Amino acid sequence: METTTTTPRAWVGCLGCYNEGRLNGAWVEGEKAGEISLAVTLAGDKCATCGADEFWVFDHEGFGGALRGECSPMEAQEKAELLASVDDSEREAWEAWLSNGCEADPDAMREAYFGEFESDTAFGEEMANALGVLHDLPDSLSYYFDFERYARDLLMGDFWESGGHYFRSM
Repeated sequence: METTTTTPRAWVGCLGCYNEGRLNGAWVEGEKAGEISLAVTLAGDKCATCGADEFWVFDHEGFGGALRGECSPMEAQEKAELLASVDDSEREAWEAWLSNGCEADPDAMREAYFGEFESDTAFGEEMANALGVLHDLPDSLSYYFDFERYARDLLMGDFWESGGHYFRSM
């Protein structure tokens, strides 16, 4: 059984030791990744093992797509602090937002977020109702409205979808 971590963690290590073929570091909470002494034994502000003063995040988990690849410990800490501002109820939408290459900005995500729908058709129906598209049509004619096609047209420019989450294009 695979476990997934929602708490951001980073493996911070000494870059000098890594370059010499040794792994010298530890997993730390993402919000404390900048506190190098939690991961590496220091002598002053240098690695006690090799004397290097550069440290790096070689691996991470639980950042919900906010981090990709290796980074500095401070970048990992900043992203973890940013992620802490995203409510658990927004986590799926956040990950959908980031999967589209959008900037890790929770406020921009919240502004662009329209909602979660089980299909494009359901999204199209909600949009048609919200915009009053069918307002002037008698019920007998609104039955023939193609919500799927309407959604497809909206998704060609004004909106985009990822994992059932719909966002306004900004």
